[in-house]
Amino acid sequence: MSLYVWWRASLSRGNDIIGFVVGGSYSRGILVQLQNIVHEEVEVGYGLVAESERGKYLMIVNDVIADSPDTAVSVNMSRKPLFTKRLLSDILLTSKLNCVPVACALNGRIDESLTVPDYLSKCRLLTEDTAETFYGKIDWQKSYPLGTVKPSEYNIPLDVSVMVQNSFGIFGKSGTGKSVLGNLLAAYILLYSKNSILNGDDIPTTQLIFDMHSEYGLKLKTPTQAVLAPGVAQCFPEEFKVYCVDHELVEEIEKEFKRGTLAREFKIRKDKIEVEDIIALSELLKMSGVGALNLQSLKDRLDEIGGNWFDAIINFNNYTNQELKDRGFDVQTITSLRALSRRLSTFKNLPQFSETEDTCQELLHDLENGKNVVVSFGKYGDLEALYMFIVNYISRRLREAYVGKSVGEGVKNRIVIFVEEAHKFLNPGVRESSPLGLIARELRKRGIVLGIIDQTPSQIDENVFGMIWNFFVGATSIERDVDVVTSSLKLTQLFKPLVSALRRQEFLVYGSALKYPAVIKVVDYHSIVEKIREEYERKFKVNVSDEYVKRFLEED
Repeated sequence: MSLYVWWRASLSRGNDIIGFVVGGSYSRGILVQLQNIVHEEVEVGYGLVAESERGKYLMIVNDVIADSPDTAVSVNMSRKPLFTKRLLSDILLTSKLNCVPVACALNGRIDESLTVPDYLSKCRLLTEDTAETFYGKIDWQKSYPLGTVKPSEYNIPLDVSVMVQNSFGIFGKSGTGKSVLGNLLAAYILLYSKNSILNGDDIPTTQLIFDMHSEYGLKLKTPTQAVLAPGVAQCFPEEFKVYCVDHELVEEIEKEFKRGTLAREFKIRKDKIEVEDIIALSELLKMSGVGALNLQSLKDRLDEIGGNWFDAIINFNNYTNQELKDRGFDVQTITSLRALSRRLSTFKNLPQFSETEDTCQELLHDLENGKNVVVSFGKYGDLEALYMFIVNYISRRLREAYVGKSVGEGVKNRIVIFVEEAHKFLNPGVRESSPLGLIARELRKRGIVLGIIDQTPSQIDENVFGMIWNFFVGATSIERDVDVVTSSLKLTQLFKPLVSALRRQEFLVYGSALKYPAVIKVVDYHSIVEKIREEYERKFKVNVSDEYVKRFLEED
């Protein structure tokens, strides 16, 4: 019998107490001695409530302790009959839990806990009713179900209206479920935005999703590349436009999206590329500050020899030294530019660079007019230089369009930018020059925030971390990453063991959009997206006139 089944059965018998407080401290945790159950049936991350004479305390188990080793050896070596040994074990051997104090309900007031429950306070597993008292209710207007608190079936509400006000972060090693959670949050932001427009209580929220592996624009996949579920753009095709860096994705998306999602090949016109777009890759290209200044000063001369300076630099090694000297380049400059050209050789002959087409302005226009945008990279997702170039290229122009505006004064809608492998753009070496770094620092009050997704949060600049208000932390075993993702919590040392113990699809969540920290198992993506879709159609299909949506609504 599972602990949860036993617990539900015990409630009906009025015997739901699993232990009592025997000591501990605020900084080191609360000690609970178990009774009625064995410690094997309690896991790190479980929610408990301690009830004293003054009130209730919400706690999270961060350690399970079998603390009678000497007695256990003595009982085992005894010559007593097996029945007697078992009886002695029940009486003499004790197990304890160490718990993090999270919140307390005292004298009719609920707040974060700054003390510990009294000795012998009775402890119970967290019930749905008690959890709701602390965490609140789901209303499907602003608050949406994020995941269940172990071992119960209570879904913690995430206040999306609060989350979109500031940057948030999804962290964890590969395979922990970051992409599933990212798609879920994107679906909630979509539904919240539609509700806010309908109710008139907030400006619309538009999303720009940089989709490295086409898991937002096409399909979610398992670590073994098996198809798991449709991405958010496929679930809500009438609300998203997908720009495909991989041109083969356009046909695939149009084939898969029977509902008619707009898919467009992403193109950059070469003469629109500016020197700053290359300088943003300085760390990757190992370009010094002097090299960046030289490139800026040489732009006009490069324009003369190549038609446009970008063509000239990526094809620089096609010119002889004499040709270049005749055009006024000295030997040192030629050597430096040849080295840069070799590093940019990745960009040679890539189909994304065009002589005539440019879709970036169209993309920015879509965002400004409330269309959610996914930039899907397909087979180019692992081409680091191209991924970074395109993210920086779009972000830089988005920043330029929004600098000088503010919410309510020129800004018609809020924008949430989802970016995977965020440390490439937000590490200490590039944050000051990276367009995303500048956006994080400058544009929150202008309505642009980041959804930062990363496996190695310790590589992100600490100043950027100071701008993150909500954390969704999956499992990671690297100590410096654990340190970083728990650094915004008051009792950092007590929360660290929780991160290491997380399983796939489990997250430690905390921040302004959640009343109190919790360890959750994320809701089932398939079923919840169906529910969101039902809500979407029930409320908003009467306002829809787009031909693609009509076709979707007519399908069986």
